[in-house]
Amino acid sequence: MSLMNKNKPRIVVSESISLIDSPVKITIQDVNPGEKVTIKAKRIATGLKKLELESYAIFIVDRSGKVELDSQEPISGSYSGVDGMGLFWSLELTKIEELSFNNEYKVDPLAPQIFTLYLEINQTIVHEIKITRLWKSDNIARHEIRENGLVGTLFCMNDRTPLPAIIVLGGSEGGINEYLPALLSSHGFTVFALAYFGMEDLPKQVVRIPLEYMKSAIDWIKSRPEAIPNWNGIHGTSKGSELALLTASFFQEIKAVVSLNGSAISFSGIVPWSKDEELPPAWTYKGIPIPYASPKNPISVALECIEMRKKAVGDPLEKWYNALCSDPEVVEKAVIPVEKINGNILLVSGKEDFTYRYSKKAIDRLKSYETSYNYKHLIYEGAGHSIGIPYVYYSQGNKKATASASLDSWKKTIEFFHECLETN
Repeated sequence: MSLMNKNKPRIVVSESISLIDSPVKITIQDVNPGEKVTIKAKRIATGLKKLELESYAIFIVDRSGKVELDSQEPISGSYSGVDGMGLFWSLELTKIEELSFNNEYKVDPLAPQIFTLYLEINQTIVHEIKITRLWKSDNIARHEIRENGLVGTLFCMNDRTPLPAIIVLGGSEGGINEYLPALLSSHGFTVFALAYFGMEDLPKQVVRIPLEYMKSAIDWIKSRPEAIPNWNGIHGTSKGSELALLTASFFQEIKAVVSLNGSAISFSGIVPWSKDEELPPAWTYKGIPIPYASPKNPISVALECIEMRKKAVGDPLEKWYNALCSDPEVVEKAVIPVEKINGNILLVSGKEDFTYRYSKKAIDRLKSYETSYNYKHLIYEGAGHSIGIPYVYYSQGNKKATASASLDSWKKTIEFFHECLETN
């Protein structure tokens, strides 16, 4: 055996414990040059179901007896091209197992992701190593908030150091999605993940949500010792982006807004497709509905969407929202008055997500009103509605395009909030 191989073939990682959005350098070393090796990543995610995820890449070892994943392209695998984190975003679902729990079981919303990396040579596992990926830094504390009628989770420094405060709103899934807020808090912010429907005493549906609720959230976060004075940002995803843009349009305390996979048109409340003549509003202010598309229910389209979903044919949501936008006069009234926002605006969309053109309405409106604030719309080719956090499992759309868009937009989102703070 050559001196190069006096050690056993192994996987070496730069960090065994790291944040979800932090890249990890992975190296295979002490292998015979020219040998074919396979590296696999496996993860078991346990919530209400047990999911088994797996990815792999096959490489030819270089002359030094190494494979560095961030500089070498696999000859085959679950991803292509040079990508040091390809094993993480190219995961495929290999098994789903139903689990049974009693009523007291609670899923840990921020359980670390544990990966096992396996090195195989000649179909034999010769080494394995575990990697732990965290949703928040150790110096970030998580506090459940049930005050002033608000339902949310606050992420702040353990010692309650005042930092710029950002309110984060999820989408039509309802409740509190803590992943993005927890990770965002690890980059120098106090973050309030706010539920606005779908849990506890909040409305059961996205129907007639009062903007006064958002004003209560703003006033609450302003009063907190963990928040610096005179600056508040807001971030909304999907349906939550409507609420984020509306909140910033109505309340001048918001100095920076990010809309992710969202819309600058206020749409109707989310209710089951039906034969009802009218659709309810999603949002109200002082008891009056915010103008929306569309009060009139396109019944024939609603029934068609029901059939499309039953038969798993086409995209019923795209068809539905196109129908809601069929009347230009109604749409024009429903465009959110983003020109009233007292700060900079960042919009993030995937070109394959039909909602990107609804986000574009914000840019068109801002141009026509010649606002003095900065605004930008990031549109990513090939990516869809799953853009968000980098280096995670994407269940829908083009994984490679989504991974690239998520990495770029996440970095720019963090930069955007910090830059807004500096220019305030």
